[in-house]
Amino acid sequence: MEIRLAGPDDDLPLEELRTTLDEESTFMLMEPGERAVPDSERPRLSYRVVAAEGERLVGFVSVSVMPYARVRHRGHVVMGVRASHTGRGVGRALLERAIAEARSRGLSRLELTVMTHNRRALALYTRCGFQVEGLRRASMIIGGDRVDEYYMGLLL
Repeated sequence: MEIRLAGPDDDLPLEELRTTLDEESTFMLMEPGERAVPDSERPRLSYRVVAAEGERLVGFVSVSVMPYARVRHRGHVVMGVRASHTGRGVGRALLERAIAEARSRGLSRLELTVMTHNRRALALYTRCGFQVEGLRRASMIIGGDRVDEYYMGLLL
């Protein structure tokens, strides 16, 4: 048996292997037949919520949903609020609106990551019902330093 990096000649055989694994195993992301569905025909549930002062956006929440049947019930949350607007309830209002929208779209889970030293964000997520589900050690490198993240989830 040879173990090597895949090359361009492996594209078709690799796609065939993935299709076979989808059929042979329930441990793969996609269900049998899903791989053949064009991206343009996959359901899209992703959305964004923004906070604005006049014409200026001061914060956002983005919720991304993968289009595959086994994970279509969960959304990945990314959010940010301008430094000038932290501590003023903007983040909480955004997150509460994003959670309400997730429920209305039929999602049953939201998840996110947060740097372990970002105490303000960690407190916000916890107040909104998210729970720490795990630690991602050295998952980011910022300014040459390794930074840990918490993996958090909210069941809706």
